[in-house]
Amino acid sequence: MTAAMALALSATAAVAQAPSCGGLGAGGDWIAGNRAASDIATAAEALTREAQEVPRNGEVVTLFSLSEDMVVRLEARAGDMGGDPVLELYDAVGGMVVTDDDSGGMLDARAETELQAGDYCLLVRGFADSSLTADIRVGRLEHPALTEGLIGGFFDPEGGADGPDFVGIQPCLPTTEATPLTRGPIDAALAQGGAQATDTVTGTSYWRFTLDQPQGLSLRAANEAADPYIYLFDGTGALIAENDDYESLNSRIDITTPLAAGTYCVGMRALSDPDLPIMLSVLPFDAEAAQAETIAAGEAAPPLDGSWPVRAMGLLPPVTVRDLRVAGTRAEWLSFEIGAPTVLLIDAVGLSDSDPVLILYDAEGTEIAYNDDANGTLNSQILIRLDPGLYLLAVRQFSDANQGTIRLTTERFMRATD
Repeated sequence: MTAAMALALSATAAVAQAPSCGGLGAGGDWIAGNRAASDIATAAEALTREAQEVPRNGEVVTLFSLSEDMVVRLEARAGDMGGDPVLELYDAVGGMVVTDDDSGGMLDARAETELQAGDYCLLVRGFADSSLTADIRVGRLEHPALTEGLIGGFFDPEGGADGPDFVGIQPCLPTTEATPLTRGPIDAALAQGGAQATDTVTGTSYWRFTLDQPQGLSLRAANEAADPYIYLFDGTGALIAENDDYESLNSRIDITTPLAAGTYCVGMRALSDPDLPIMLSVLPFDAEAAQAETIAAGEAAPPLDGSWPVRAMGLLPPVTVRDLRVAGTRAEWLSFEIGAPTVLLIDAVGLSDSDPVLILYDAEGTEIAYNDDANGTLNSQILIRLDPGLYLLAVRQFSDANQGTIRLTTERFMRATD
């Protein structure tokens, strides 16, 4: 047998050993190189894949096995360059078991859950399909953790009356206990403006509703102190969309393409306090209103046709200083022009009751810079090279609780050119 043939047969055997996981397994790698060594039940220590490159709009799939039922810890930690990893665990036939974002502390992902013996596929992707480098670890509870975790505890192997606070979220299956959001189909409530319900995550983790007619929806979860995270599942338990921190620490999902008639489920977590009430709203999607809200929040650049208030600063001088009264997360918009290749320093300093956020856009409306909490403070700063042209700047507060004054300073420096 030739070396090439032996290598081909070895690769074929490895593929044959990989679980399907609904098609994910074919693109995965065993966490320890092969199935036998990737058994978490017998591993002497937690198994880790370091510095895995997660491409934009892609994922990394890690395979592992369990020779007996047990509780495992799943983690994905962003590398030194930052990023926001999201993990999703699938069983051998492709059913989602658990998904998590941010339970590892900061932006890292972590879930601790009880699994039956078998093969599993752990998918790690970037939040909003961003790219990143991630360390991925699977281990038992007695193994050292890769991430810091959140205050409030994780999986309680002894059970407990209240259950775990932060363990990701299981998909909402047809058999999952969920509270009906409305009596009967939600269509009648949507025709009147929408449906709302309020409860703690401890009290209600899943809300279910039925659509009689296809339509677009806007789902919102509000209480910054609780820091809600929402997930939308279809009737089979497949994840349609998720969101954390759309507006400050509140969450929002906009379904712009009409959902088909059928049953849907909203899963919810609270990253700060699961015992605080969260208001869930399911509203009809209004494209014009949604666009206005994103501009008001600084999430999209406004048109420069006079339909939106924008303070024109003109050709930017070497130094500018101005104080802005900024009401919560509603952005104050400014425009300015750069006449020559420039390095621009923008500072936003809270003078009273403020936690500034800066978002910079080019003339085409593309976001080119964002900052919150620079230099170990709640103030914001952007340092960027700019070419001649028109730019738009959004200045807002991190939270609606902040209603104070922000001092905005710009300093322009001549940039060396070839």
